[in-house]
Amino acid sequence: MKRLWFPLTLLLSVSTLMLLYQWDRAEAGSEQVAKSPNLEVSMTVKEDTLQFHYTYDQLKAGIYKLDPPEKATGIVCSHQESSCRITHQKTTEMIIEKEGKVLVNYTMPMPENEVINDWMLELKKEDHVVQSAFSLTIKDLGEMKDPWLVPSAKESDIPMENLRYYKFSSMNEPLPLTRKGEASLWKKGNSIVTYEAGTELSAEVKQELQTFLERTGPILIQLDQSDTKVLDNYMKVEGRNVKELQAEYVVEHLRQVTTEENPWELKVVKDIYTGNSSSMANEVVTSLTKEELMTWKKRMLQVERIEDLGLFLDESLSDVYGAETTYFQNYEAPAMDHLYYVEKKRVLYHDQMVTDRIVHYHGSSYLSLPEISGVMDYVLTEIEQGAVYRLEVPGKEYRFYVDQPTFIVNKERFGMGEELLIMVGDSPYIKWQDLQGLFDIKLTTRPK
Repeated sequence: MKRLWFPLTLLLSVSTLMLLYQWDRAEAGSEQVAKSPNLEVSMTVKEDTLQFHYTYDQLKAGIYKLDPPEKATGIVCSHQESSCRITHQKTTEMIIEKEGKVLVNYTMPMPENEVINDWMLELKKEDHVVQSAFSLTIKDLGEMKDPWLVPSAKESDIPMENLRYYKFSSMNEPLPLTRKGEASLWKKGNSIVTYEAGTELSAEVKQELQTFLERTGPILIQLDQSDTKVLDNYMKVEGRNVKELQAEYVVEHLRQVTTEENPWELKVVKDIYTGNSSSMANEVVTSLTKEELMTWKKRMLQVERIEDLGLFLDESLSDVYGAETTYFQNYEAPAMDHLYYVEKKRVLYHDQMVTDRIVHYHGSSYLSLPEISGVMDYVLTEIEQGAVYRLEVPGKEYRFYVDQPTFIVNKERFGMGEELLIMVGDSPYIKWQDLQGLFDIKLTTRPK
């Protein structure tokens, strides 16, 4: 037995070492595949021309797809130790024969508004984006007294003879680049807001901007413009209407994530943000508290894909409010519909079920008047369809008017109630609070 023990122990030890070696090699290989090459980008500004230079410190051999900016021209590549060539067929491709440092160059014209937004070259291999974080250097050969603005942490800003040198490090996405010009500046974190020189930003505008910027990444915002437009990290605003900017920002996000083309619901969403007096927008704003409305707006910004915008808006409203609604799905213009939420819960009178459906509208609870009449042996008569109803109870007669504050008691006295009777579909619903007060009844609830 002892003779067998030593060879067996040796065999196990060698096997373990081999396994650990292979595991380390596999881990090292996976790390090498996952690691993106370091990327340095520089932009040289010479009169009205922008020259971009990309330096990839270590690209593997293979075929890469290049997605250059729309106005890029003269794109070329070079390899420090081997050959590199670019082909233009259905797509622009770069072919590298040997791993090593690769340089890619192209030029672009300076945009008329001097805001450089679409400037980044995207490099893909097998449909996967290669680069991640990168550093940016700007070398400006003119306009020495007019600094460049980038919504990113600035590492260097060095004026030299006939040249001004800037460096921004650790960018994860292509941010907008622009010269300051004559505008005044206001900063929040790395975000930059420009506005008309010689004027001041009010405390209200600053607060609105601060609230908005808390929900975005670093961006460039230009106030006091002729119109409002939202791009990825660059926004311009007509005057100083920040609410309009917020609306455009959310609408643009929803437009990008929905599969529908120009859905009508986007107009309602914009009205909700800007406070316009459209009936649908007013119903949404009235039905939610400020906290619920803010939660709902955040839900709209977090969604990544929408197949049916009306369904998404209803489901997100239901989640925020805590009861179901089909408001956007059932809406048919130009009818004026109520935005109500349905809670499935038993309503009881002396342990007898009155209804299993509570409707919430403008913060109040409503119950079906026909169902209540049936259980309580009241006599309900429709005088005018969807508008006037007579309710006969022991000793009294009431006449209610839909969406009207006034009602009549015993044909001679008037009473008042705010939104006492509403129509839900084709049926009248009475406010719970007024129901108990007028008819001196006490209702209880039980989960369904």
